[in-house]
Amino acid sequence: MFEVVRVFESWVSGRDLSEDEIYFASSLLGSPTRRLEVFLRRYRDVVGQVIEERCCDAGGGRMCIYSWSRRAFKRYFPAALDSGGTIIFYATSVEPALASYPLHRALDLGVRGVEVPGGSPSFVTPRIDGWQVNLYWDPALGRWAFSTRYALHNMAFVRGELKVEDYGLTINPVVAVAERVSDKMGLWDRLGEFKGWTLTLMVEGPEPATIVRGPPPMDYIESYRLILIAAREPDGVLLDPLASSSIADKLGVESIAGRILGIGGDIVDYGRSSVEYPSIFLWYLGRGDREHPEIYEVKSELYEDYIKASKAMDAKSFAILLTSESETVIGKLKEALGEKLVNETLEALMKLEEALKEAMESREREESLRKTLRRKSVKADVITSTLKSLSEGKHRRALRILIASILEGWHVDDASLIVRGLADDIRLSLE
Repeated sequence: MFEVVRVFESWVSGRDLSEDEIYFASSLLGSPTRRLEVFLRRYRDVVGQVIEERCCDAGGGRMCIYSWSRRAFKRYFPAALDSGGTIIFYATSVEPALASYPLHRALDLGVRGVEVPGGSPSFVTPRIDGWQVNLYWDPALGRWAFSTRYALHNMAFVRGELKVEDYGLTINPVVAVAERVSDKMGLWDRLGEFKGWTLTLMVEGPEPATIVRGPPPMDYIESYRLILIAAREPDGVLLDPLASSSIADKLGVESIAGRILGIGGDIVDYGRSSVEYPSIFLWYLGRGDREHPEIYEVKSELYEDYIKASKAMDAKSFAILLTSESETVIGKLKEALGEKLVNETLEALMKLEEALKEAMESREREESLRKTLRRKSVKADVITSTLKSLSEGKHRRALRILIASILEGWHVDDASLIVRGLADDIRLSLE
């Protein structure tokens, strides 16, 4: 990202760019060309659009942070990989300077064309269900500063709008917590030898960020801890999880190396079915280069529902998980919520699924089902989707569509009663 900006700013300052420079910078933007006008058009299409640029006045210049737009389709070209909170300082009358060079973005298996390479990864690490911050030496402030992936310390999103205060004033709520934790543990005094490094850390709290659904509450400041995820040297070299553990020891923070996973069997299947981690990262240190080793992210398809069910007691997530037919997931739910509750809800779900099957045995029964669902105030689009799935023989899908609607906003303790009640009503309507 910095190299692209450096070439563009050279052109802005009035210097003629060589064809090699244009080709180099345009390649980093994913569209190689030797024509200046094509490069400039691509730059303007990418920077500020799919890569968001947020800037503010700082130290007689401008400080800008670059992040991938959450509204844009994921794409992986070199500058895109570095759009995870890279910060560039545009000082007056001098060339731009790279202030923060955080951990690059992982390759998401959900993106078209992304596949896990052959062979075993060098490391497998879990995603911490917390809040990511990047720690760097700020050339405008002359001190260490935190940022998040999307905002500087003096920026915050308020009802979807970006609010910006004077540089040096912290209003970013995640950064505020990271600063308080650093104050409490005396982190600032241990950073002297790391000036020029960029340290990527996670703030982990007593409750998963998935449940909190917002910035970490300041009320639990004594319970937060910092976990070092990655450390990048001043020359850009990224230390692997084991190598960075010695940095964590010097700083007095936990290291992700302590959570390296030993997984046998199908790693991708493990990641997708995990209820312990929101995702796992596969590090392939032999691929890519020393600045950008290839890292692949495998997202769990079950974790968020499991956390909502076991922590927030959400009936909808609870019932959806029970329809997964995963013995591991059902076992985990029994541990978290009790065997009696799980068994009763499973029995009710089976009863509802059988009632839905019976309702499709004739045109008259199908119409009775439709009327029953309307009477129960089920939304019209849900009824349509449920009946469509049933007509296609996709009974489990129909069940999930229906329970996702009728259990919205209910507690896990209510799930079996609501599901059983609907099953009874459907059966009565068929008599």
